[in-house]
Amino acid sequence: MISKRLNEAINDQIKAEFESASLYLSMAVWCAKNVFYGAENFMIKQAQEEEEHAMKFVKFLLEVDADVVIPELGKPRADFSSLLDVFESGLEHEKLVTSRINDLVKLSDEDGDYATNDFLEWYVAEQVEEEKTFRDIVKKLSMVKGSPAGILRIDDQLSNR
Repeated sequence: MISKRLNEAINDQIKAEFESASLYLSMAVWCAKNVFYGAENFMIKQAQEEEEHAMKFVKFLLEVDADVVIPELGKPRADFSSLLDVFESGLEHEKLVTSRINDLVKLSDEDGDYATNDFLEWYVAEQVEEEKTFRDIVKKLSMVKGSPAGILRIDDQLSNR
């Protein structure tokens, strides 16, 4: 059985995942308003993926007969200065999510909760991928900083996600 503190921490993570989805949707809107349609597409898919992550946590808690709390969400950030700012913010956000997942792993280790620990392994690997994706885009945007043609080319590539 899952401990009360781990149950609460996973409910906090459910909220964080839904907030991530909301943030990425906000970024998608900013991108659309600034005619970065490839980045808009990327961020919409990112938002959908975060919702899937939240639902995996919900389903896990239900499977282990734990309490699920449906969270109230705050308003996400909506002001960005550039496409680079959008992706730098996304990278910082993914680093925060990684630290939260790592904290959940530590809690499950401390509790000797092997089922939860096994469940979290997928998220650990996913966060490596998420950070790499954002880091690579930030590097590319940094290389072409100030070049509209370069930025538009990267935006076009982002539509392939």
